[in-house]
Formats: sequence, structure tokens, C-alpha cells
Amino acid sequence: MSPARRWPLLCLAGGSVLLACADIAPPSRSSAYEWRRIVATAGGPDTLSFHWPQERLQVRFWAEDTLNLPVHVQHALGQWQAAFLYGEFRGELVADSSVADVIVTSGLAPKGGFSVTRLESSMAPECQGATDIELDAGGTRILPPIRVYVNPRFVPGSPGVDECLALTTTHELGHSLGIFAHSPNADDIMFADPVVSELSPEDRVTAELAYHTEPTLTVAPR
Repeated sequence: MSPARRWPLLCLAGGSVLLACADIAPPSRSSAYEWRRIVATAGGPDTLSFHWPQERLQVRFWAEDTLNLPVHVQHALGQWQAAFLYGEFRGELVADSSVADVIVTSGLAPKGGFSVTRLESSMAPECQGATDIELDAGGTRILPPIRVYVNPRFVPGSPGVDECLALTTTHELGHSLGIFAHSPNADDIMFADPVVSELSPEDRVTAELAYHTEPTLTVAPR
């Protein structure tokens, strides 16, 4: 059996969702940016997309008790949940990392030792982040937990570091929700080098569209 592939997303930082009302229209693509990961393969470009299925909600997040990460994760979850009109995504903080779907820790993402598809690295002046997603041998199923890394580039407590950690955490959690690409617009939290602290209207529309589009990746049981 070939080894599982780990797919880190470096940055600064089963079907369409079934709703109770059949006449609810999906969000418009007009103000959304590309959220899917396009990878080159021998047979041509392959589009990778994902959203958490309804049966896996609430998604369980664990945050290391350092650098104010639990507070930053809770704030980020509140922002992303508010982006969805019909509860397509819901998440919660849990105390036990062994049951978490997403683990958020301090420090740099590990390097080497696995086959990777890696986005270009970028960072804010005060901190940086990464999201590490591991795929199964077939490359069609995510193996949880998704791992998020948030790292200050200066001594914690220095001016601007806590604010940067907060926006970086929100950005990285966007990747863990399924926004695998970066926005080209600096006004969006999912810009590669974000400078805003809140989701933009375009971030919200993109997240909704991702959750109303057939995904190409599923997620394994935890």
C-alpha cells in the first residue's frame, strides 16, 4: 500500500448541502473568488474541493492553551459560522485533542518526510501560519485531524502580535473549512497576506458557494 499523502496549505497566515427548503437558491458566483485547489497531474489539471458534510457537524476544534489561541479559535469560529445563512457549517471547541477534527497549535509546520503539494509561503510582519491536510493513498479522502499552525515572528506581547495571531487564525480556519485557495483581493481575510481582521462580503459569499458545490474530497471518520 502506498503511503498517505500529506497536503500542507501554507499561507500567512457528498453532495450539495441539503437544506430544509427546496426553493433556497445557491449563492451567486459573481462576487466569489476561486476557493478550490487546482493541481497538475499527468492527465491534466485536477480540481480539489471540500466542505464538511452535515453529518459531521459540529466540527470539533482543539486549540493549544498558549498565545491566546483558544480565544482566537473561538472568535474565528464565530466569524465563519456567521457567514452561513442556513447553518451549513458549525464548529465547537473541545477539551480533548484526541477527538478533534482540527487541531490548532503554535509553532511552524513540520517540513520534509512526506509527499506534498505546497502553496507558496507568505506571512504578515508579526506572524505566520500553515494548514496541513493529509490525504489517503488514493488522494480522494481527507484523513483527520487537519492541523493548523500559528507562529509569532516576534516575542509574544510585542505590539501587533496578538492582533496578527487573531487574523491568521481566522485565515487558517478558512482553509480547514474548505477554502483551499487564496483570494486575490487584499480586503479579504483569505488574501495570501491578510491585513484585515474580519471576513469580507466576498469571503462570506465564497464560503457559502463552497458549501453549495459538489466536493471532490470526502473526509474519513476520526
